Order: sequence, then C-alpha cells, then structure tokens
Amino acid sequence: MKYFYWVGAFVVAAVGLFFAMSVKIDPESLPKVPFTQFSHAEDFGQEILKTLAIEIKASPVLILGVTPNQIEDMELWQGFLQANQEEGSRYDVLVGEPMLPYIELFREIMRIDMKEEMPRLVEGIKNALTRGLRVAVIVPNIYASQLLQNNPVHRLQDEFGIETLSISISKFPVTKEQEADFEPRCVKGSGQDASGVSPLGCVVQNLARKTYKEKFEHNKFSGLMEQTGPRDFVILLNRNPSPR
Repeated sequence: MKYFYWVGAFVVAAVGLFFAMSVKIDPESLPKVPFTQFSHAEDFGQEILKTLAIEIKASPVLILGVTPNQIEDMELWQGFLQANQEEGSRYDVLVGEPMLPYIELFREIMRIDMKEEMPRLVEGIKNALTRGLRVAVIVPNIYASQLLQNNPVHRLQDEFGIETLSISISKFPVTKEQEADFEPRCVKGSGQDASGVSPLGCVVQNLARKTYKEKFEHNKFSGLMEQTGPRDFVILLNRNPSPR
C-alpha cells in the first residue's frame, strides 16, 4: 500500500514540476480588456472604469497617462471621470500637466507640472489625503507608466512614499511594417535606449501584435488594456482611419 502511495505522490510532483517548467506564469501581465472597438473614446473610458472598479476604489491617488497631442486620450479620461461618481470611488481633486494640449477639456483642474513642480504636487496630494480627498493626476504617459524607471511616478512612490495606481494610454502600430517608425521605440540591447522609454515601447509593440489580424472598423476607436504590474496598466487606443 505504501508503494502505491509513494508512486502516486511522485507522479503528482512530477506533473507539477513539468507544468511549472513548461508554462510561464506572469501574474503581472494580464489581459484586462480584449481588443474592442467603440464609437466614442468616452465609451472606452467607461469600460475601463467597470473593469477596474475594485482597483480604483482602493486607490486614493490615480495617475492617468496620455499621449500628448491626442484629443481622444483626453476624451477617454473624460468618459472615465464623468462615469466615476460613486461615493468612495469618485476623485475629488483633479490635477493636470499645464502644457498638455486639450487639458482645457477639464474645467475644474489644478495645473501643476509633475516633473518640474514635484514638491508642490506632493504637498497638495498629502494635504488632500489628510482631508480624506481622492486625487487624480493627468500627465504624459512616460511620466505615468511604472514600466519606466526613475520617472515622476516612481519619484512619487520611492522618494515621497505616495502609493499610486497608474493607467497609461498609448497609440499603437496596426501592422508589422509600422513598428520601425513607431514611438515610443522598442530598442533591444543594453546601452541603446538613450531616451529610457523602451520598456514602454516594447510592451506596446507586443500588445499591438495581438491586433494585426483584426478588421478595423472605419471611424471608430479601437484598443485594449493589459495589466503590466501590480499597480500599473497600459491601454492601447487608436482612432481608426476613415475610408479612402
């Protein structure tokens, strides 16, 4: 009887070891919203809120990244913030990068340069938290993404002890051929990424490859969202081209 017990235990252990070695498990890289197409960018923002409802409630400080000069990124966050009105989830204070185009879409917004006025931002966030207020900050995606080391969001966390949730929007290539000229660049090899934004570029590129076989509907918005860290998410968002 003992013989069969030990044989069974060995088989279970061997099977477990096989799967552990052959299946790559990465809890920090998880699909959250599959490739989707919307008529309005604001609709995508509402979908993000539904998907991350638990994470949003648990995060009194939220960093929202955008691709500069892209109005649809701002419209997505408009839809998100307008839909987020539940007590305990709504953000009471909205801060934005002064130089971001289309930041004027948000009327009641404090304008603080996250990179150049970090002490002022930290003081404002800490004062708000002391009063029980929740804070959302809209900045360029390279400031917001926790994939990038030594950027402003890491300074908030590492230097000032302010825990944040980051959700960053990026444009994405829609064909393999577009990858070579796409920004942020995905640069392989050490010492070649002078800008320091390649980790974000490589994630965007890898996620974009999931969409290359999709049929893009004219005059709609398309994208997806994936979790890229314990408190970090990346959204791909494009405005689909009009028919020629």
